Amino acid sequence: MDITNTVNILKSLADEVRLSIVRQLVNQGCEASSSEIVASCAKVFSLSQPTMSHHFGRLVESGVLMERKKGTVKYYQINHDQLAAAGIDPFKL
Repeated sequence: MDITNTVNILKSLADEVRLSIVRQLVNQGCEASSSEIVASCAKVFSLSQPTMSHHFGRLVESGVLMERKKGTVKYYQINHDQLAAAGIDPFKL
């Protein structure tokens, strides 16, 4: 992994909301639907759904999360390979 990718991952994790999203997904141990995780995170942080979607988009863009679509529903999961390549253990965040 090049330095630019590592910096992007670290920048995305430097935000309290995004770090909490990653921690929540790690604790769940599996992928979560956007409706489940966005709603629960929005309540915890008292943020709007569009703001939460922005945070998820940033995590996907940086490679921290993987996103897949099934119909109209998006599912998110931790990208363990990307984090490992950057020297990050998601279980220690």
